[in-house]
Amino acid sequence: MHAYFVNRTRFQSLPVYVDIKNGKTRKLTLVRRIEGDIQALRNELSSFLDDGSIQIKSISNQLVIKGDRSSEVREWLTKRGF
Repeated sequence: MHAYFVNRTRFQSLPVYVDIKNGKTRKLTLVRRIEGDIQALRNELSSFLDDGSIQIKSISNQLVIKGDRSSEVREWLTKRGF
């Protein structure tokens, strides 16, 4: 049992998105619809990605990861049962 939960969208897809900023030169991966302990999710995901650059947007309960890591995050969430 996890201390967090990632709800799927109404179309049953994982809420992992790529946001492109700064004139298409900066890509960010967003994980939305997180419930529970977002810090625990961040720690587990950063150890999986070997990346310490994951930020938490606590107001909107989102994780922001530098770069386009969406396919890796979707695969990881699917293996974890979300």
